[in-house]
Parts: sequence; C-alpha cells; structure tokens
Amino acid sequence: MNQAEIKRRQAEELANILTLVAVFVMGNLMAEGGITYLAAAAVSCIFVGTAVSGNLSDTLGKLLRSRRNKGQYRNIPVMRRSVLLFQTGLALAGTLLLLLLAGTLSERIFQISHSSFIIMALSPVIVLRTVSNVLQGYFQGEGAELPRAAAGILRQVLILGLGCLFCKIAGRYGEKVSALLMEPDFTPMYSCIGIAFGVSLAEMIIILLLAVLFRLSRQRERKLKQEGMYTESAWDCIRNLYGSRWPQLAVLLVLVLTPVLGLLLFSRAASKEQINVLQYDIYMGKYLVICGVLICLISVLVLPVTGRIFQGFRREENRFARTAFQAGVHLCVVHGIFLLVYVAVMGAQISGLLGGIYGEEVKKMLQGGSAFILFAALSLYFFRFLQAMGKKYLVLGAAGIAEAGFLVTILITSKKGIVSLVYGGLAGSFLFCILLGILSYRLLRMRPDWPAILLIPAGAGGVCGLLCMLFGKFLAPAVGNLPVLLIAALVSGAVYWGILLILRNFREQELDIIPGGRILHMLGQMMHIY
Repeated sequence: MNQAEIKRRQAEELANILTLVAVFVMGNLMAEGGITYLAAAAVSCIFVGTAVSGNLSDTLGKLLRSRRNKGQYRNIPVMRRSVLLFQTGLALAGTLLLLLLAGTLSERIFQISHSSFIIMALSPVIVLRTVSNVLQGYFQGEGAELPRAAAGILRQVLILGLGCLFCKIAGRYGEKVSALLMEPDFTPMYSCIGIAFGVSLAEMIIILLLAVLFRLSRQRERKLKQEGMYTESAWDCIRNLYGSRWPQLAVLLVLVLTPVLGLLLFSRAASKEQINVLQYDIYMGKYLVICGVLICLISVLVLPVTGRIFQGFRREENRFARTAFQAGVHLCVVHGIFLLVYVAVMGAQISGLLGGIYGEEVKKMLQGGSAFILFAALSLYFFRFLQAMGKKYLVLGAAGIAEAGFLVTILITSKKGIVSLVYGGLAGSFLFCILLGILSYRLLRMRPDWPAILLIPAGAGGVCGLLCMLFGKFLAPAVGNLPVLLIAALVSGAVYWGILLILRNFREQELDIIPGGRILHMLGQMMHIY
C-alpha cells in the first residue's frame, strides 16, 4: 500500500461512518419497523451487487495500471470498454432477477411483508454502482486515488441529505395511505421507498461527476493510444478480470452473506416464537451503528501503520516490517479494549441518550456485545494485511469457518430473540480474529508479546471501567447522560493512557510508527520514563 492508497482507504472509512450516521438519522425519521423493511431490501441488493461488482474497481485498476506500466496503451480503452459493457449487462441481469424475485424474497424467504416494493425501488442501484465502479477503476489504473475517495465521501453526504429529504416526503404520503387503509405498515414502507429513490439519485450524481472527470482525462489517453504494442480481445479482457478478481470476490460474498443469513434466521425464529421482528430496528439502527462507528475510527488510526509495514517490505527491511505489524496489533488492542470497556460500562447512559423507548434493549446489546468492537477491528487489520500479502485462499477459509461459527451460535441462542444476532456476531468475529491472527503471525514467523499487547491494556481498561462505573452511578443522576459520557471519556481516557505511559507499554520503536507516538514519546521524556 502506498500513501495515496492509505489516504483513500481512510476516506472510505470516513464514508462508512457517514453511512452509519445516515442509518441512524433515517431510522429515527421513519416510523417503527422502517429499518427492518429497508434491511430486507438492502441485504438483498448488497449481496447481488457484490456478486456483480464486488472488488471490481480495485481489480480493474490493477490490470489497467499493469498495462500502462508495460506500455500496452492500446489495451487500456479495449479493457475499459469491454469490462463496462460486460459488467453493465451482468448488473442489468441482476437487477431483473431482483425485480422478479422481490415478492419471494420479502414474503417467503425473509418473511417481512411490504418490503417487496422497497427491493424493486432499490434494485437499480446495482446498475448505477457497477458503472461508477468501472469509472473508479479507470482512475485507479492511472494511479489516481482521489476521485474514488472523493466520490465515496460525496456519495454518503448525498445519500444522507437526499435520503432524509425523500424519506420525509414519501413518509408523509405513506401516512395518508395508512390512515386511508387503516394499515400502519404503509408509512415506513413509503419512507423506505423515498430513501431508495434518494440513494439512486445520489449514485446518478456520482456517475455524472466521474464521467466529467473521465472526459477531462481523455486527452492524455489519446496521445498514449498511438504507442500501444498490441490489442487484446474483449474475451481476453473479461477472462483476465475474473481470473484476478474471483478469490477476493469469494471472500466478499462470504462476508456479505453474514447479514443476509442473520436477518433470515432471526425473522424465521421470530415468526415461530412470536417475537417482534421489528426488534431488528434496535439491532441495526442502534447497536451496529455505535459499534460500527468506533470500529471505523480504529481503522482510520491503524491504516498508516499498515502502510509502514509494506514500506518496510519494499525496502527489504523485514525487521522493521515486523515491528510495524506488532505496533499495529498493539494499537488495535489498546483502542479496542478502552472502547469496549467504555461502551459496556456506560451502556446505560449511551442507551438513555440514543436508545429512546428501546433504551433497555440497547443497553443489553451494548453490555453483552461491546467486545465485538475489539474483535472486528483486529479482524479488519489482519484481513487487510493478508489480502495485501496475497493469501486470499487462507482468508477465504477463515471467513468460511467464522461464518459457520456465526450460524451455529445464532441457532443455539435463537430463543433469546434479537440478542442471538449479537452473540452470533461476537462468535463469528472472535473466530475470524483468532484465525487471521494465527495466519498473520505464522506468515511473519513471529510471536505476539502478550504481556505488552494484552495484559497491561486489559488491566488499565479495568481501572477505567471502575472509574466509568463511578461516574455513571454518582454523577449521571445529577448532570444527565451526555455530560457524564463526555466527562467519563475524557477522565478515563487520560487515566488509561497515563497508565500505559507510566508502565512503558509501548516500546520506543513502536512510538516512532504509530499515529500520535511522537507526542507520547515527548510526554514520556518529560516524565523521565523514556
């Protein structure tokens, strides 16, 4: 990974945060059940969209960059045109398939009524996203990561703005239909259809922006086109694309299958046990949003360390690369332990602030499932490392085992209702983290320093948990949820990092690598620790 790619991935994590914020905001705008109806459509479209265009821009970018580096300039427009036509046709087929199966998916598979129209309204996004992925792959082939990064952030800003706008407009119409037919489910259904329209419109704007940038870049391409060595056929282009793409695509499909199966199993168990299927609103709109935002923040902090690992490998400084890898693991664990302890202990205050009338259910999920933050952040770190090292088949095997653990846990705990999804996520992320961690350390032929990486941060996290508990018990009734959350975060965070600094938890070599390490090293020198 070069610095441009690191910046682009950080921008994508910020875009993911905006996505989660949009889910939370639009979930509050809709009537009860809106997120559940939207989830049935979203997971269907995401799975088909991943099968059609998952990892398309990265793979196409690498193939175009390879031909550019080899001087095969005439092959670039041929490959781009062939991939665009083939993938657009495949996306149209996927969209048509969803349109035909919308009723079956909503009524028979997910058993969530009124979501078939939402699936049909959201399905055009598959074609639109495929076209934008091809355009983004073209820019990546030129070594330009900025268009994809900018498009990712702008897309989520547009979805948030347009989604909220059309959610309100369609929701008002849905209220009139619900009042006329005396059926309350039409209100969230129409709100979701409005969101689907907003998402499609946002994707059209992104395609227009990328198309303008593409037209501006064509002049240089016309000059290089005269210097080509030979021309590939359209079939060769498609064969090379899928030959390079399919291992990572298989991994993505296994990972995307997780929310599909989670919603499927929960909705069926809910029907048998007479559990309210709309509890999925709480799980998706509250619990996963909180955990997801924190995981993305950890990823943003750790990504520069990942870049330093491969910088060491490129310079044949294997010892430095191993130190950087260990520093990245250490950084994930340190942030993950603090956040999981904070979320678990302050769960009552967080749920009181964000949970609304479902505060008690949100509290149970946060207290029982906060460890997902640590396991998922570490899994993402190991996943990126192994993918960049070319160990795609090992990652695929680990993803399959983790998926099996996820399903088994849900089946065992199905009578617990929506909490079964929390337990399933914990089990799956834990297995994925352990397996990828073992593979990563074996690949580098090194052993983790458990006292420094895990035991000391765990002890410091216990102290912070005690502080947060005292703040929540004695201070929250007097000042309210938001002030006590801010005070607890600042005080416990300062104590946590103070303990790590005093105990010299980070080695000096790690401080030179991790973000903020120079500040910690300077503080340590002032305190005569380093």
